[in-house]
Amino acid sequence: MDVIAGVLMVFGSTLVLLAGVGVVRSWGIYARMHSAAKAPTLGILTIAVGLALAVRSTTALVTALLIVVLQLVTGPVGTHLLGRAVYRRMRPELDGADELARDESVGEGADSGAGAETESGR
Repeated sequence: MDVIAGVLMVFGSTLVLLAGVGVVRSWGIYARMHSAAKAPTLGILTIAVGLALAVRSTTALVTALLIVVLQLVTGPVGTHLLGRAVYRRMRPELDGADELARDESVGEGADSGAGAETESGR
């Protein structure tokens, strides 16, 4: 079991290291965000599983599970918010249709219409 735990922890550490290299070496902001979000999530998951196998205590298992859950929740949310902030600030050139601009323009029209209805109803 200790060998499996060690392999998992080394594999997870390698993924986190490669994510750091990807952030430094990537060419665009979206590629950097991808490197910063995907690999560390899997890396932390495998490190936590390896830690739980190595320590073999309930406290370590609960702590590792809490770390994994928090990483799985906060990682994608933070990346999403960063991507939206980059989009709004820089308006990068896209390969295809700009669906976010379309959705935001539809959302603004719906918000202003709903506000007008509630004020006229009072």
